[in-house]
Amino acid sequence: MSEQIVVSSDTFTIEAPAALVWQVIVDFSKYGEWNAFCPSMEAELVLGAPVVMKVDLGHGLSDQIEYMSCIEAPHRIAWRMENNPGDPIHAERWQVIEALDDERCTYVSYDEFSGEAAAGMVEMMGEAVRNGFNVCGEGLKRRAETLFKQL
Repeated sequence: MSEQIVVSSDTFTIEAPAALVWQVIVDFSKYGEWNAFCPSMEAELVLGAPVVMKVDLGHGLSDQIEYMSCIEAPHRIAWRMENNPGDPIHAERWQVIEALDDERCTYVSYDEFSGEAAAGMVEMMGEAVRNGFNVCGEGLKRRAETLFKQL
């Protein structure tokens, strides 16, 4: 297998507790209210469960199905492509929350790509993925900070 390539969002400082940010991330049915990158999400917090999404990489919405691969509340969640042996591209998307104190945290999202076709795919689509992750991060920040102010 080829070397791993990481495409990451910026790191966002969110003026809300990590637990609240986690709740926004795992409230999949409400993604359309805040996440312009992925406005449709159907998933369960169960390892191996399908994650059915519509994502916008700058050319309109496209369907994506991945599978829940990590759930570490309230710190990390990840889903991945099916990733069968011999697939030309393997990918796993991570969302990571780190508490700074009781009322602030950081958030970053990244994809780990590997496989023989990963470098070409990242060359073609890496910037669109990064932009989409930043759109998601900005929406998450707005949503969590708004909810926290309402408490």
